[in-house]
Amino acid sequence: MLLQTIFSTALLALSVNAAAVPSKRAAGKTFRFQVVDPVKGKHFLGPSAAATIDESKALVCELVVDVLKCGGKGFADYPKAGDMVKFAVSSTVSSAGWSIDDKDNITWKSGQPNIKFSIGIGSANDVYAETCPHHWTEHGSAKAVWIEAA
Repeated sequence: MLLQTIFSTALLALSVNAAAVPSKRAAGKTFRFQVVDPVKGKHFLGPSAAATIDESKALVCELVVDVLKCGGKGFADYPKAGDMVKFAVSSTVSSAGWSIDDKDNITWKSGQPNIKFSIGIGSANDVYAETCPHHWTEHGSAKAVWIEAA
């Protein structure tokens, strides 16, 4: 009986503590937008759509419902499938349909079946979003790198 009481008390304490730990995907959590390019490696989204390997120079992002904002600005809606678009923040428009899955993958499902990301065309270090399925192995993905509160 005593052992059962101790066990029940321990489980209650664990469940209370677990409930107090917020999910890293909770509203108000910030992250850095990381592009994982199979050719050029891991980079972060920096100002003016430029990629940077220096995390301290990366834009701070947040997901407000399903609207992605980085550096306080949103992203324009992408043209029809098949286009490769420079991934730059816009001061006037924001696209909806963004999400972050349980493996921290950033996806955009606003009318497109899939979106891939690349660093540069040629030697440029700009971040590009690709909605056309050709050459999928040459394009990468995007990850949320969560910023921990101090």
